Amino acid sequence: MVTIALTGPAPVRPPGPSAEPLPDFGGVDVASVAEHSGHPVLGAVAALLLSNWPAADEAVAYYEDGPGDPGEVFDPGKLPVTS
Repeated sequence: MVTIALTGPAPVRPPGPSAEPLPDFGGVDVASVAEHSGHPVLGAVAALLLSNWPAADEAVAYYEDGPGDPGEVFDPGKLPVTS
């Protein structure tokens, strides 16, 4: 096992997410990427994405992990009840 000593100050992490918006890749032709990427992993991922796509106008998945509204107060009594 090799141990490497780091010199200099530790990198500073930003206090939160970047204010810069993420790029919009909504117009990417995934079928074209799958067929013509020339990269074996990217082509395979694009092909798998297309095989799991429910319909042309539906998203494959939706995930949101945001903090919510700044003024919103968490109320556990408002959580949905499942049985």
